[in-house]
Amino acid sequence: MSHVPSIGDVVVAVAGGLTDARDLLNRLDGAAGDGDLGLTASRAAEALVELAPTLAGLPASEALKAIGMALARRSPSTGGTLIAFACLAAARVELIADQSPTDAAADLLDAARDEIARRGKVEPGDRTMLDALAPAAAAFREGAVAGSGVGACLAAAAAAADRGAVSTIDMDATTGRAGWLADRARGHEDAGARLVAVIFAAAASAAGET
Repeated sequence: MSHVPSIGDVVVAVAGGLTDARDLLNRLDGAAGDGDLGLTASRAAEALVELAPTLAGLPASEALKAIGMALARRSPSTGGTLIAFACLAAARVELIADQSPTDAAADLLDAARDEIARRGKVEPGDRTMLDALAPAAAAFREGAVAGSGVGACLAAAAAAADRGAVSTIDMDATTGRAGWLADRARGHEDAGARLVAVIFAAAASAAGET
């Protein structure tokens, strides 16, 4: 049965997902990058596990700020830094009083998406983590508007993120090192997009969705 997961539930689940995906992320990143995104993910997972017990009872803004700061300190690669900035941007969102959990979460995801687009100077279709995050945020928002619960919204977002990551296989890389090695990158998922899909799949799992 779906339930509203605590921030600690989500953080621990995401840490587990990142740990399990270490080798996959290294392999994907190695196609046209440094091949160390899995290492970054493992360091992020360690930071999240340590942080999780301290998040109980915190407002969303404070919890997200703590997560962003921890990721910035412990996984300061390009991908880790972008995720940290996304968390910090979400932490700055002023939520509306009496807002439903799904509407609030949709606002936070929109802020995270916009921050990654701004910081990375990318758009959907550029073969980056945004190609998973943008459809995930849209799917979550659609579920929220339809009145679905947090668990169902996360499941829809996870499915959309997965499809987005898969779609990068046929995209031409345009940014970063992958842009210089576009021929090598083609035919492989973008590692950053798969990272985002892993995060959403873990969050959906924390809510009891498959």
